[in-house]
Amino acid sequence: MSNLAEECEKPPAHFGHKPALDGLRAVAVLSVMAYHFGGVDGLKGGFLGVDMFFVLSGYLITSLLIVEWGNKTTIQLAAFWGRRARRLLPALLVVLLAVALWARFGASSDQRDLLRGDTLWTLFYGANWHFIDSGQSYFDLFRDASPLRHAWSLAIEEQFYLVWPLIVFAALRITSGKKMLLSAICIVGIIASGIVMASAYKANDPSRAYYGTDARASQLLIGALLAILMQQWSAQTRRQKVLTQIAGYIAAGFCLWAFVFVDDQSAWLYRGGFIVFAVAIAVVIVAITTPIRSPLTRALSIKWVRWVGAISYGLYLWHWPIQVIFSESRTGLSGWSLTALKVTATFGVSALSYYLIEMPVRRAKFSKSVALVAAPASFIMVALITITATAGGTSAPRFLTSSPNKILESSNSAGTTLPNVSMLPSPILLIGDSVADTIGPALAAEGAKQGLSVTSSARPGCELIIGIPTAPDGVPVPWGKNCSDGVTEFLTSRIVENNPALVIWHSSWESNSQIVEDQFYKFGTKKADALILKEINESVDILKSQGAQIILMTNPPRAENTSFWARSDEEDARIEHLNGLFFRYAFTHPEVRVLDLAPIVCPTGSPCGEYVDGVRLRPDGVHYKDDGPAWVAPRIIKALKDLMAK
Repeated sequence: MSNLAEECEKPPAHFGHKPALDGLRAVAVLSVMAYHFGGVDGLKGGFLGVDMFFVLSGYLITSLLIVEWGNKTTIQLAAFWGRRARRLLPALLVVLLAVALWARFGASSDQRDLLRGDTLWTLFYGANWHFIDSGQSYFDLFRDASPLRHAWSLAIEEQFYLVWPLIVFAALRITSGKKMLLSAICIVGIIASGIVMASAYKANDPSRAYYGTDARASQLLIGALLAILMQQWSAQTRRQKVLTQIAGYIAAGFCLWAFVFVDDQSAWLYRGGFIVFAVAIAVVIVAITTPIRSPLTRALSIKWVRWVGAISYGLYLWHWPIQVIFSESRTGLSGWSLTALKVTATFGVSALSYYLIEMPVRRAKFSKSVALVAAPASFIMVALITITATAGGTSAPRFLTSSPNKILESSNSAGTTLPNVSMLPSPILLIGDSVADTIGPALAAEGAKQGLSVTSSARPGCELIIGIPTAPDGVPVPWGKNCSDGVTEFLTSRIVENNPALVIWHSSWESNSQIVEDQFYKFGTKKADALILKEINESVDILKSQGAQIILMTNPPRAENTSFWARSDEEDARIEHLNGLFFRYAFTHPEVRVLDLAPIVCPTGSPCGEYVDGVRLRPDGVHYKDDGPAWVAPRIIKALKDLMAK
């Protein structure tokens, strides 16, 4: 998420400063913080705060450019970019230095390797494309938990700041200052961007549509179009002012509804929903900048609200690194006490950043020669510190980079025994559902070839946590209560009987909505996420009670097929979310590791091909059968060895 709109300059005196716009920034950044910190379960649409910033940025930047053209019949591009640098770079550089410091002294070697790329791409404002290229899903925020995952939107805004002034300058020069061409560019751009987003959307992971500058440009251009229209129209008559306020309240109501009820992977968002929300924000901007003191305008102009808006850039920059670094395992806190710590730390460091770094740099009078030296020197310094601080990292595993083609090399024949690159703890216990059951015998056979004792103990149709899984309509599955009632006994008995050195967890039934103590938990909600993480922790405690190491093995996307068992896109999305919870749990519990099966059985990405190396691994799209188990078993064991060696 981004909150870069706050760093835009206040509109010149020709427009007059609108205090309510600061308040709108406050609403945006607080909604994003609530969404990320998870302290407000009812604000699942808080991620839309980024869209508020995008619209505000487009509106304010375009207003500045048009006014400058009107005053000077030109736009001083170098001066514009210099002002942007003064507002954006100082605070960002400090955050990157702080992350580098944490990477050196607080991160694992795998995390350092991840942070090297993330930091350098953030420094040069290409983070969004970096995350797309490396396959780092935005919607698995807790899975990879890079402290710089939120930098995707900073990159989009900066890319806009670099390109848009050139377009505005060219359009105004061609038309001698007339706005018709510029308006047409905005309209065409909005439509094209909306088409790109809809085309790029994938139900199982919409990150390409969410991260892409081309897909996100519509929100910025809606703000830009608003700036153009506001140059030529404003509410003059009382009737116009009243109608503007009514429209503003309706739009604000819609935005509030979206904050509360819209899910971050709702398909309609990517098929025009983000544009609708951006238009609603534009209507709110019109309402609160109209010269009438409405209750909405007064509420957004309250002093403390405006102050939050003033420091919103720092709040956005710092809140996510704090969210990642201030984990339960590091602080010993949980729930509201941990959220309170994160909020306090975020506001504290953001206020210091604003008063000690951002404002002094903005007010300082630097000569051109100093500026020309200081800016590149700062970039080079941070880059060198980052490279030094992240030295010693290893090539990041799948659970940090999510780059499927860089993890495993497949051999060509089913059943081939792969090299014994490192030793695995033995005996090994595989537990899970019917999918685990289909690969258990092959893993045992392959393990025996390599001197490993592998036992499979599966419960088809059951999950490994306490809870009654439900069908999509919320009705409990008929056998669910028996599964739930027996899970503790099952796990305990398996540990006592087998005394494993390593336990592999492979189950997908946790991706269903749950009923626990007569309460319904809809899968994918923050409430359900918290429940599943808690239940995973309780099951893991049982599994490691006699000293076993734990590996959570992810569930790959479905393979192409036409069988009854084929998963839908919606089910794949739930599976991906469950995988994200596995990674989130492992990140806060370093003694637990995650092995991602997708690079092995789905090297081409979702949907997985029906055949891999000529072998039909999962005829029904889910369960391994025929030659599938014999093909996948040696590759799983090799991947386990590689993972344990890290």
